Amino acid sequence: MKMIRAVFGLVLFLALLSSQPAVAGSDGTNLPCRVTYELRDGSRVIGQSDDDFIRFHSPLLGDLKLAVPEIRTVECIATNSARLTTTQGDTLTVSFADSRLTARTSFGKIKLSVDSIRKLTMSTGGLGGARRPGLVALWSGEDNGRDVIGTNDAELTDMDFADGQVGRAFLLNGNSSWMKIPASPSLDVGKGDGLTISAWIKPANVISFHPILEWEITRQKNAVQLWLGHLPQDRGVLFGSVSDDQGNSHTLCSRSGAVVSGRFQHIALTYDKASGMGRLFINGRVVAEENLGIFNPRTSDDLFISRRPCDQPGDWTYNTFFAGLLDEIAIYNRALSLSEIQTICTEDNHGEPLPPPPLPAMSPYQRMNQGF
Repeated sequence: MKMIRAVFGLVLFLALLSSQPAVAGSDGTNLPCRVTYELRDGSRVIGQSDDDFIRFHSPLLGDLKLAVPEIRTVECIATNSARLTTTQGDTLTVSFADSRLTARTSFGKIKLSVDSIRKLTMSTGGLGGARRPGLVALWSGEDNGRDVIGTNDAELTDMDFADGQVGRAFLLNGNSSWMKIPASPSLDVGKGDGLTISAWIKPANVISFHPILEWEITRQKNAVQLWLGHLPQDRGVLFGSVSDDQGNSHTLCSRSGAVVSGRFQHIALTYDKASGMGRLFINGRVVAEENLGIFNPRTSDDLFISRRPCDQPGDWTYNTFFAGLLDEIAIYNRALSLSEIQTICTEDNHGEPLPPPPLPAMSPYQRMNQGF
């Protein structure tokens, strides 16, 4: 968590916030800010803030008024004393200036006493991604399968939810949890200038095969896909296939051990049609790249997350699912740049850069010869 380095810089930052009460989506409309209210009695209420701003008092800076989408969390330390974290990673000790907050929930409009609140978590479904052109779909896992950018809502099977990297996340059990998004023109990104698939993942298992996302394949034709694992013996391998519209695979593969279990990592697959370059990213670092050629990637069919529906007994990938957490699953109709992906990683990580993927373990022969 980044502490404030300059009071003047934060004052300027807060002044800018006061003029930005809403977050723009890819179509220019405002994205709803989802708020999770965790209460002191153990209850959790999820809804949208009925206020554009929340007012605080800071012993350092005096009275503050912050736009709700620019707040990441408010953790209540004691009665009406809290630690405020902004989406830029700045932190302040504050108290609420008002005694109640108003929320719009499935129960209707409710007023919550600030003394009853333990923690507030705000999510606009990926604030950084929401401001980037080309974003066509975003599934944030805020206790539902809604596409917060467009109309491509996911059909959920055996799905649960848990705290994620940004707000809430999809919790998949590894044997029956999956998502289906029906085919649509907006998701057929292969016909455009390129594509990006990105997500935060916290896998429970990185050994062998685990589907993350793929457009539906047939027994004869492949489609664009992003998986953990390429071969049955793989461990911690990120694999992507940018299959063309004829079903021919053009693959990218990270080294072994690049993905680890038990912690959140940001992954992305990009393809730029003009150059033919395909890239895989982990935590904002390129882990595989190759010129795949110029073609139209196959993205015209239904989209599946954590499942390959055409699997049959005898296939390597038969009955494999993803186990763990998936958050902020995003699809763009262009290839994001390295700097854009790094910015998303930092924004979603409380303003802090992510560590690089772990280095591969040395073999006994390498350890024996180290230093020679």
